[in-house]
Amino acid sequence: MKGEKVVCLVSGGMDSPVACALAARRFDVVPLHFCLYPYTCEDAFLVTMDVLRDLKSKTRFEKAIVVPWSRVLKKILDGDKSYACLACRKSMFRAAEIICEQESASGIVTGESLGQKASQTLENMPTTSAGVKFPILRPLLGFDKIDVERLSKKLGLWHEVHAGCCYATPKHPRTRSDPKTVNDMLAKLDIDEMISIELKKVLEVRTFEEDFKAYLEKLA
Repeated sequence: MKGEKVVCLVSGGMDSPVACALAARRFDVVPLHFCLYPYTCEDAFLVTMDVLRDLKSKTRFEKAIVVPWSRVLKKILDGDKSYACLACRKSMFRAAEIICEQESASGIVTGESLGQKASQTLENMPTTSAGVKFPILRPLLGFDKIDVERLSKKLGLWHEVHAGCCYATPKHPRTRSDPKTVNDMLAKLDIDEMISIELKKVLEVRTFEEDFKAYLEKLA
């Protein structure tokens, strides 16, 4: 229902902008992007901003929020690297909880699709979701790539080049896990403190005339 707000995790890949656009049919949306640079290429961030610009034209969101994430990811890589994707996703949900509270939002939307990535297996989704205070909405959960591509084109969000690469992805990521193992790892790394620090450095994107290259230079 319009007037109720949700925070949408948008990576710049194909799936998450579609999920955000679908959520916007029922809710006011606040896109939230975690900037991995320099764990991804500069062009990936710029592509993401192009995707968000298109998304704004379709959903009329007021602002998008960009969180610098490389320091959090670097800290995660100090732990067991096979759990890195799971720990990163769970940390993003923890950050999204705080953004929900700040924005008076009622839920979190993701572009997750069952089995598309190691963190999106039926065994791993409960690990990343466990303990999250807000409902996690996954409108693409049962979709395959062909379904999403078709929707992306129909919604006017299709880009030939998509962002989404991450240089920190482990060679052999865990496809099965339990919440306690990941929670214990994050507690040992004191990730919540790092998240709090990085959330003080967010970039709010409203006009898309912001100097994104200068922003990346700061992160580097």
